[in-house]
Amino acid sequence: MTAIKPPMRKWIILAIVAGLVLLILYIYYIVGFGKVISELEKTNLYYYAAAFLAMLAATLFFSLAWRSLLANLSIKIKVREAFLFLYAGVFIDFLVPDPADIEGDLIMAYLASRASGESSGKTTASVIAHKIIGIVITVGNLVAGLILLALRARYSLLSGILIFVLFILAVLIASIVALYYISTRPKVTRRISHWIIRLFSFIMRGKLDSEKLRATAHKLLESYHEGFQTLAAKPKALIKPMLLSIVSWALDVSVIFLVFASIGYPITADQVLIVYALTGALQSMGISFIGVTEVITTTLYTILSIPLAVSLWATLLTRFITFWFKLLISYCAFQYAGLKLLFNQDKKIEQKTVDSVAT
Repeated sequence: MTAIKPPMRKWIILAIVAGLVLLILYIYYIVGFGKVISELEKTNLYYYAAAFLAMLAATLFFSLAWRSLLANLSIKIKVREAFLFLYAGVFIDFLVPDPADIEGDLIMAYLASRASGESSGKTTASVIAHKIIGIVITVGNLVAGLILLALRARYSLLSGILIFVLFILAVLIASIVALYYISTRPKVTRRISHWIIRLFSFIMRGKLDSEKLRATAHKLLESYHEGFQTLAAKPKALIKPMLLSIVSWALDVSVIFLVFASIGYPITADQVLIVYALTGALQSMGISFIGVTEVITTTLYTILSIPLAVSLWATLLTRFITFWFKLLISYCAFQYAGLKLLFNQDKKIEQKTVDSVAT
């Protein structure tokens, strides 16, 4: 029995190295290591430790929201399984960032399907509904940040940044509309699946069994649409996962407050909401590269009148929690989930062998 190997490719390692080099150069030429070290000496470890706990609690409530959606589809999994599968999906999203985070969603749906014995189409419907709720909260956060920004005349926001914010907002709203439209139009998804299968058949030059693949896709899509329609038909049942997701969002935002409290710098709610909304929107769009995210976040803080050295140190502390620490936990979750699947598979094979001998 061996653990599942994550898809570590050379370009991923090169991207990490390039991002770290960019970050070091940014600190050296723009900020200065001396200023960062002076901020390091002020850090309160108690507040910083509380930020770690807030991040874990935020993930727990987000997994509970997904579990609630699964329960609405009569799919039962344990709390620890929802927490574990969510982190396994997060690990894949960290390694292979894409605008839709499809890889992580598929991992979550697959693991939930194997744990519950239900169709992966239905579990995928819960994952997509979960994603839509998350994007809706991000849009609300972004709108709230813009309103607070407009009410605060003391910020000199560049027109280019404002255009960037509006662009992200438009992309997020379009993604909600697209996901809902595709999820409620079986003919559209069936047509898309036919195009994809035809493309793969052309690339593989007849090595794929197109008819078998098409039949499997139809079966999965049928259960997916059935699951999504079940969720859409019970709007009241969506209140609980929405509330749990909002609690998760509040805990996630509190991480930034606790980080700034740990370095002894007072920060206002509008500053936190604006930066959190923009960085969260970028992450939901698959833009979470090492180095680039740190520079963007630091720049946003400085635009909002926070000193450069404080902005960078707060960004580094936050990213250590939300990226590096989260990456470590999600890697362990990914490996554990793989071992658990292999162990369960071995038990099923052993049981089948015993049954066949008994007969």
